[in-house]
Amino acid sequence: METYFDDLKESNEFLNILLDNMNSAVLIADENLQIYHFNDNFLQLFRKSEDRVLIKRFGKATGCIYSVEERKACGETSQCESCILRRSALKTLTEKVPVDKVKLERMFYINGVPTTKFLEISTRHVHFQGKKMILIIIYDVTDIEEQKIELQRKQHQIDQDLKAAAGIQESLLPAYSPWTGALNIAWKFEPYSQIGGDIFNLHYPDRNNIELYMLDVCGHGVPAALIAVSVSQFLQSKRSLSEGESGVMSPEEVLNSLEQAFPFERFDSYFTIVYMAVDFSQGRLTYSCAGHPPPILLRSNGELKVLDRHGPAIGLGTNQPFGQEEERLQLGDKVILYTDGSLENSNSAGEVFGTERFYEVLHEHRNESAHGIVDAVYSAVKKFGRDTELDDDISILVAEYVGKQQAAK
Repeated sequence: METYFDDLKESNEFLNILLDNMNSAVLIADENLQIYHFNDNFLQLFRKSEDRVLIKRFGKATGCIYSVEERKACGETSQCESCILRRSALKTLTEKVPVDKVKLERMFYINGVPTTKFLEISTRHVHFQGKKMILIIIYDVTDIEEQKIELQRKQHQIDQDLKAAAGIQESLLPAYSPWTGALNIAWKFEPYSQIGGDIFNLHYPDRNNIELYMLDVCGHGVPAALIAVSVSQFLQSKRSLSEGESGVMSPEEVLNSLEQAFPFERFDSYFTIVYMAVDFSQGRLTYSCAGHPPPILLRSNGELKVLDRHGPAIGLGTNQPFGQEEERLQLGDKVILYTDGSLENSNSAGEVFGTERFYEVLHEHRNESAHGIVDAVYSAVKKFGRDTELDDDISILVAEYVGKQQAAK
């Protein structure tokens, strides 16, 4: 559709009324981008007076940095051939094809100061004063784009901070899969987001004992991760709680201390935890559980036993002392610790992986090593969820008892 202004009565007066009531900067130019008409918004955008714009080429009229610094007319600078505004205008003029809101980022000398502007350009073919010309509409989106850039900068900083926090959290996980002489241990951790509320670790008070724990803080992201790190640091600093000669911490004592140190009123959250100690020389496992999914004892003969001695989650303020239980380990027995993220991961149909599938995977791979079982469970959970995002952090740890006779070596 072509627009004719030259046939309208008192066309200049009409154009002034029309264009000055538009919120965008508007100009009419010829094939050389020489300006024949403009509105007040155009003058305000580039801080120019009428006499410096009328019958001037766009580059000089607006203070285009290339035209100013190269001291060349618009259309003759090193950048004119690739200029999106020029290409859009000429396309509209020669092909009578309208162009809508192409983006232009350009520096202009405004009041003598190089100023970056983010513009959106639309063009239309018109007839003006008996000539074929281009109506150019300029939308100044500088404020919007600068806000986007600032948001991107802040998001980048947040991402960097989260990456650093994830590194700190990862440093609190076991650094490698140790060969203790009596236990073969493997694990897998995948956070729901960049950082999560799950954490677990190992501690060796002496050559015949190991302590293991796994915890899951309510919620996700930074708040949950901060509490998880705080609990980890607390456990690290409270190794002296044990009064025994070996320095082994009693699981029930650990949980009772955590209940006192992490009240809901202080942290506005709670967490579940399982804490256990294994005496290699005696083949004795002692554990205590606070609201956490119960550990699984997978016997070498295929029997699956749920270690269900447990109390409430830490932070709920029940004031009930935690107890503990003991189990005797036989050669080839495996202990599985996990968080509920492994069970509650869902598929596209909304079904959760669930306890039954979890037990089936454990039974099917009962004769595999600790690493084999970890890989099997993780693969099954991911395959079940397929392309869906995780619903929660996934933490799995398997400890295989390979014989107390190894401990003395």
